[in-house]
Formats: sequence, structure tokens, C-alpha cells
Amino acid sequence: MSRDIEGLIQDKEAELSPICLRMEELRGRFKDEAVVFAREWYRKTAKDYISKYPEVTLSLTEERIAAMKASVNELSRTAPKVVEAELDNPKLWWHLEPHLHDSIDRYLQIADKYPEVLDNAVRRSLGNLGLVLERFGFNVTANGETGTYREFWFEHIDSRQTVPCYPHLLTWTDDMQETIRQYNGQYVEAAKIFEEIQLLKEEKKRLEALTRWDSL
Repeated sequence: MSRDIEGLIQDKEAELSPICLRMEELRGRFKDEAVVFAREWYRKTAKDYISKYPEVTLSLTEERIAAMKASVNELSRTAPKVVEAELDNPKLWWHLEPHLHDSIDRYLQIADKYPEVLDNAVRRSLGNLGLVLERFGFNVTANGETGTYREFWFEHIDSRQTVPCYPHLLTWTDDMQETIRQYNGQYVEAAKIFEEIQLLKEEKKRLEALTRWDSL
């Protein structure tokens, strides 16, 4: 009987494997799309703040404005490194660390509400712009310091540590949204098969334990 179950386990694992490969492809695609998004977003949002706080902009010397622009361009250039540092975390992606009892809605998008686990990672990669804005005197704090009438571009990791994080309304690109819709579809299917595999493995262990008992 345990040999029959072992065959079922192998069949289910063979069924799960290509789904996980597809999920990995989608993870890579989302990461590439997030890099493209971040590159443009850094420049666009910096320009938004230039016009949002004209009194700050006009108080800067030409040299300071040029230095700020160079910092934004450098951030845009290093977007792949910044984004990948966040999105390469295996804890974000079920197929890299599959386990039972995750919410079936873990990667679900509802209107403009994105999966929190990924949205937070994207926001952290964008939050680096807050450090630039803060350095040049705009009404932003991204290093964890609080103050009256400032935008808090950070989140608390624990009681002692904060990381830059973009806090305002954010709209992913259509490509990013579609990729995660596809990932969610694969996730729902994969999680079901993974649960079936775990149940079969538990049944196999129970049968092996009874067999040992009966053989003595």
C-alpha cells in the first residue's frame, strides 16, 4: 500500500514541478517590469516634488539642483540593484518556500489593491528616493526621524529599525498587474497540489508505522 502511495506522491510532484517553473518565470518577469517602472518613477516623482514644493526648489543654488538631479539619475541607473534587493527575497514568493496554510488570497488583486507582500517590497525599493528628497531639504523624512508636517517615507521593521518606504497612492503598471494575476492563478493551483502531496506523505508515514507494529 505504501508503494502505491509513493507512486501517487511522485505523480503529484511531477504535476507540481512545471507549475513552479512557470511561477519562477513570472517572478523574473515581474522583477524586470518593476525595474522599468522604478526607473521612470524615480525621475517622474522627483519632478513632481520640484513643483510641489517650489519654495524649496527656488531656495536651492544651481549647483545643488544639479547635484539633486544627478542623485536622482544615479538612483534610476541603479534601479536593477535596488529592486532586486527587495524582490529576490524568497519569503515573498510561495514557490521558492512552499508551505501549508498560507492564505488563498496571498497574491490576489482587487481593483487597485495589490498583494501586500509584494506591494510592500515595491514601495521599499521606491522609498530610496525619499532619502534624496530629504537630503535636499524637501518635506520628507525617510531615515526614521519624525517631525511635524513632514511626510514619513519609512516603515518600522522592528522597534529599533526602519527602512525607506513610499507611503502614498501607488499604481503599478498594467504589465506588473497582469504578471501577478497570472502568478496568483498558478499559486492557487500549486498550493492545492502541494497540500495533496503533504496529506499523502502523512498517510504514507501512518501506514509505515502500522506496518512496523504489525511485523513484530
